[in-house]
Amino acid sequence: MERIFKSIERVLAVLAGIALFIMMILTFVDVVGRYGFNKSVFGTSEMIELLMVIVIFAGVAFVTASDKHIKVDIFAPWIERIAPNFQRWTIHIFSLVIYACLTYELGKHALDSLLSGKRTAVLDFPQWVLPGAAVFFSLIGVVLFAAAILATKGRLEKLDHTAVDGHGPEL
Repeated sequence: MERIFKSIERVLAVLAGIALFIMMILTFVDVVGRYGFNKSVFGTSEMIELLMVIVIFAGVAFVTASDKHIKVDIFAPWIERIAPNFQRWTIHIFSLVIYACLTYELGKHALDSLLSGKRTAVLDFPQWVLPGAAVFFSLIGVVLFAAAILATKGRLEKLDHTAVDGHGPEL
């Protein structure tokens, strides 16, 4: 099962990278076309918006599931000395709850957009596509993050006991 989740994480990372690369090429071609040939690429801003949703939400899903996000350790050493288990689990559970709430709100927005039937101004895409893509990637991210938390539960507890006892590696 862990192999499947790692494969999904890899797909999300590659998808975010490809979307970022396409955004870069599209922006380059649009700028060269606009200033060099006085011809802009039609609908660039809406295509960039969709690609940005893919980059951000596929990237967040990958980064969160693999626990590779930026961490600011202002109080971490102090809290870790007092209660290492509490700190790790509180951070993971808090992050999961916030991520799930964000996904829920995105879902409400996507549903409202779907029911409104509105379309984008330039390319005439249904407006629910952007929040719908965000919900899709966020749902994947929440499931992957929850699975990662459950998969590392035993490892973290084992490491916590060895760190407290002084007979093993500290994190």
